Amino acid sequence: MQSRFFKIVIGVLCIYFIISVIISCFTPNVMSQIGEWQAYGLNRVPEIDGYYPEWEWSNALDTFGAESLDYKGKYLRDDVLFIHLCFFNNSNDVNIGIMVNLSESDKVRMKLDVDYNYEEKKLIYAPIYILQGELGCSEMYSDEKSIDEYLNKYGLTRQEVKEYQEYAIYNVIVKSWTKVYPESYWLERWKLKTCKVVDNTFQFEKE
Repeated sequence: MQSRFFKIVIGVLCIYFIISVIISCFTPNVMSQIGEWQAYGLNRVPEIDGYYPEWEWSNALDTFGAESLDYKGKYLRDDVLFIHLCFFNNSNDVNIGIMVNLSESDKVRMKLDVDYNYEEKKLIYAPIYILQGELGCSEMYSDEKSIDEYLNKYGLTRQEVKEYQEYAIYNVIVKSWTKVYPESYWLERWKLKTCKVVDNTFQFEKE
């Protein structure tokens, strides 16, 4: 009798899981939801810095054409200076900006950008570039030779650069969103992983 009861419970749980997966597969992925809801959805995410009332957010987009939201530094890795999400007026696209500190003493930083195209459900990884110098008056390096020299100098491989992108998208953005909203992190991660990807991280202009 007890064995039969457990079989029924397990069967019900399996059916519930399968239905949840099917429903989730037909709902927008996390990045699409963020693009649609913008500040209204991110206001509930405690890792996001600041709060935007609806009227204030709409006015900011209308006035400036774009607005960004930053993740609080205390939730980020020590070597990640910032991760922010930028939104544009009359668009559901999302721009993800990532700044990594390569050397505090040398004032060297690595900038990575990822664009999420809402209409095409596509992740576009922009070319990497390096900044050296004080904020506001830094030298920028985007050619392959300089990039490789900086990465070698600070012991960073190209694979490790990719890991920073993965960290920002999945460990910070997707994870913080799915902690607030009733969605499975692993399922949402999988859904985003199956998006179209254009990886231009190490696509350099020919000299």
